[in-house]
Amino acid sequence: MNDATNKRPEVQIRSLEDIWPLQGELNTRAGFDTLGLGAQLAAADRDGTGEGSQEIRSKVGRAIKNYLDALADECHELHQCLAWKHWYQEAKQGRQYELQDIQNARVEATDMLFFWISICQLLGMGPQDVYRLYAKKLAINHRRQDEDRSQAEHGGHEEENRQVV
Repeated sequence: MNDATNKRPEVQIRSLEDIWPLQGELNTRAGFDTLGLGAQLAAADRDGTGEGSQEIRSKVGRAIKNYLDALADECHELHQCLAWKHWYQEAKQGRQYELQDIQNARVEATDMLFFWISICQLLGMGPQDVYRLYAKKLAINHRRQDEDRSQAEHGGHEEENRQVV
């Protein structure tokens, strides 16, 4: 096959709603049906905690582990775009943490989005779920800042996250 027949047409993307099925298709090509597994997890969650629920939770857990490892690697690659090593010249010149490779940093951040969306899909979330949960969590985070909480208090407030639905 020549290069012309391998190229996919340019896709217009305007929102998470446009990205979601594209990421699902890409994941399926790579051997993970993230949308299907997420739908199974959501159905099992609605049905209770039977044997099928345990099996799907294990499948999804294994897939999430794979995507978390990939996401962590992309975080590391983004980290490498910084001059973070304290013994190098940049640090000695007061330029520690200077962004060295802006274009690659942008691509690494985008790669992180690929894996983040995949994890959301595995958890049975769609774009509307992300918007809804983000809005609720944003309110909690603003309240936490308004209350001027300390890190030592954090563990005592984790129940707030469990209330976000």
